[in-house]
Amino acid sequence: MVSPHLIIVGDSTKVARSYLSDHGFDFTTIKDKRLTKFPEKRLKHRVVADFSSRQELLHVVDTLHAKKPIHGVLVIYERFIGDASAIAAHLGLPGLPREAAEACTDKFVMRQKFSAAPQKISPDFAVITSEEGVRAFAEVHDFPLILKPANLSKSLLVSKAVDLEELLQNYAKTMRNINAVYAKYAPGVTPKLLIEEFMEGPVHSVDAFVDANGEPHVLDAVVDYQTGYDIGFDDNFHYSRLLPSALPAETIARIRDVAALGCKALGMKNSPAHIEIILTTDGPRIVEIGARNGGYRDRMHGLSNGIDLEANAIRLSLGQQPRISATKSEPIGVFELFPKTPGIFTGIANEDRLRELPSLVSLSIHAKEGQFVGTSSDGYKMCAVVILHHSNSDQFAKDMAFLNDQVAVQTAADTTA
Repeated sequence: MVSPHLIIVGDSTKVARSYLSDHGFDFTTIKDKRLTKFPEKRLKHRVVADFSSRQELLHVVDTLHAKKPIHGVLVIYERFIGDASAIAAHLGLPGLPREAAEACTDKFVMRQKFSAAPQKISPDFAVITSEEGVRAFAEVHDFPLILKPANLSKSLLVSKAVDLEELLQNYAKTMRNINAVYAKYAPGVTPKLLIEEFMEGPVHSVDAFVDANGEPHVLDAVVDYQTGYDIGFDDNFHYSRLLPSALPAETIARIRDVAALGCKALGMKNSPAHIEIILTTDGPRIVEIGARNGGYRDRMHGLSNGIDLEANAIRLSLGQQPRISATKSEPIGVFELFPKTPGIFTGIANEDRLRELPSLVSLSIHAKEGQFVGTSSDGYKMCAVVILHHSNSDQFAKDMAFLNDQVAVQTAADTTA
């Protein structure tokens, strides 16, 4: 039997490539040549195309398809969701509908579609292009208010303001940085800035798989977050992601119901869905939905619940139904480390002791010594990622307490400034 040939659109990861190889899939990554320095040297199973030209991209797809028929289309990164949708439609394969792809990559369009849901599931919002627009929104809404890009990810340039003075300062700073941040993380994408109500409450997320009929299969397990604000930082990044949830069963059921409403409101089909939610006093409200598996969720749900999210994404790409039944429930946490004070990165406090924790699955340090590191609201990414997991909940809790209390990003003043 010939194994299915899958394409990964835009970019892949070592983990994804290893998974496909280990499970007997033939695959090809279609890379954007604008982002590829050495297209023929670094990786096998790869072709390049100019993603700025949809015509050229589809021509490359047709050429590949003629040599080796394509059976499914996968996408890992947010910025390539629209391209993956267009390729799937072009080949007549299961994929995210065009309008849903647009909504999943533009928070303005997403908010518009959420507003048509049978109940309120997201905050009030507006696109802003001037200080006058900022002032006008602030006049008719209560503080705090949030500024956020409509088409970036990972909390980049997201800021919170508690009064008009801080809001205007945040807007000015964002406008100074916005073009450079987009050029670095979303080249070719037109910057678009939103202002919206700040939703008070804890942050959670849940993942789902939406089948060809548009029916969301929502996982039972809800992930609990801590933000930078929760741990005393003046920054809105996601510090921790934890399973299993500490929420009561009734609240988890409400979150799952709102997640399903959001997926249907966007018209999603044939796609994974990662739904971020804030639990307000008025009920769950959706922050955003990504048409992909959530970051770190493959490992989280695999270790904690025994659910294979990558396999489910592949099943959807091949027109099959997902399988989301959990076989266990063990504690796991993913922690993104940012500096409390921006400056020159000098290391991770207590790194040696951290590496000896029984629950440590991985420590990935992204910052380099001597590099300037800063906040997510200023467009910087995390310095390190820590994953803890243990079948014994007491050991996990002990190790997590050490991480929370004793481990931190260390910085020094930039003497060249």
